[in-house]
Amino acid sequence: MTTLPGRLGPPLIGETAALYRDPYGYGASHYERYGPIFRSRLLFKPAVILLSAEGQRFVLQTAQKSLDTGAGYAIVHDLLGDALTLTDGEVHARLKTWMAPAFAAKNMPLYLATINQVISRRLATWGERGKLVLQQEFAAITFRLGIALLLGIAPDARDTQELLHHWNTFAAGVSTLIHFIPGPVTRFGRAMAARRWLRQRIAQIIEQQKHSDQTNIIRLLADAGMPDEEIITQIIFLIHASYDTTTDTLTWAFVELLRHPDLLARAYAEIGADALDAPLSFDDLNNKPLLDAIIMESLRLYPQVHLFFRGAKEDLEYEGHAIPEGTIVGLIPAFTHRRADYFAAPHQFDPDRFLPPREEQKRTPFAWIGFGGGMHGCLGEMIARLEIKALATAIFRRFDLTLEPHQDLRQIYLALSRPRSGGRVTYSRRLA
Repeated sequence: MTTLPGRLGPPLIGETAALYRDPYGYGASHYERYGPIFRSRLLFKPAVILLSAEGQRFVLQTAQKSLDTGAGYAIVHDLLGDALTLTDGEVHARLKTWMAPAFAAKNMPLYLATINQVISRRLATWGERGKLVLQQEFAAITFRLGIALLLGIAPDARDTQELLHHWNTFAAGVSTLIHFIPGPVTRFGRAMAARRWLRQRIAQIIEQQKHSDQTNIIRLLADAGMPDEEIITQIIFLIHASYDTTTDTLTWAFVELLRHPDLLARAYAEIGADALDAPLSFDDLNNKPLLDAIIMESLRLYPQVHLFFRGAKEDLEYEGHAIPEGTIVGLIPAFTHRRADYFAAPHQFDPDRFLPPREEQKRTPFAWIGFGGGMHGCLGEMIARLEIKALATAIFRRFDLTLEPHQDLRQIYLALSRPRSGGRVTYSRRLA
């Protein structure tokens, strides 16, 4: 076995702050100095970082049974509990058996009816012209989509704002690195209080939905026999996993489309921008290869899950290097997605790389992991794609958008990846 290069950083916290502050910069500097595998200290434990497609395959597929997902995210366990994506083995299999039917393709047309209703109500508030910040507006829309699809709550329900307040408090606690000081003085303490409120409210909603005829995820989980306590845990995680990730993917997709007029014209053609208020069908949205490529390219350049962590349950070997039991094993897609040996001109926004004849993602399997991979791949991928394509189609059929000049669109990481300015735009309603 060879000795891994690297550095541990300061005692206890190690290089955690540097990694979270700038995942791409951290990955690039360490790759240049140490290569695609090196040692570090992260989350108070010794760590091994893999910066390659093969490393991503090793963690997400090859060695997944020897890696403990929960140990990789132990810092957030008090808030997220035993959510599907954070469990392994029999627990994971049991949860997926209950949850998979709710995310089956047969339900997508039903979910699209809800998605269309929520989007239409929100866009009706835009008026004829105005200004907005994409990230803020998409956050408002995706939260309403989340509570409608997951909880069966109408977007204009009386407690929507109260739910959003507690949800934002909870999400802020998940993203902080200080997860051990209780009470109202820390984000973690306030998040734990918000979680208690959310648990009580979701328990009430479960009882209501058991006696309703709606089609939503909380009702389908109850129909599948999932116990109430499990439903609460999974719903809290699903809102967390879908809210900011969809918001920021949408923001980047729109920013890049508005930066590239030729690409925007092609998107207009694919969505039938002249159709204005024509209804959106599942079959129509399902056949949008350019929009799918735009989503994939947005997740390549700006992956919303830009870090993956696992804990080694046993001694492992990877390419002649020892990974001792208890070691944190990490991936940084924020860097690996931009390796020039995997993707041509990797810093350019170029959705055509995912379309025939290029299809660069097929050239090196696991170089792109926008929706994860292996048994922990994103269960809600179809819903996320549907939301993004439906919203893009609805907006571009109704409005012309222009990025405001002189704004800072540099990528920053506030838990997830977003443009510093949020993406300020002006808009006006398209004429029939």
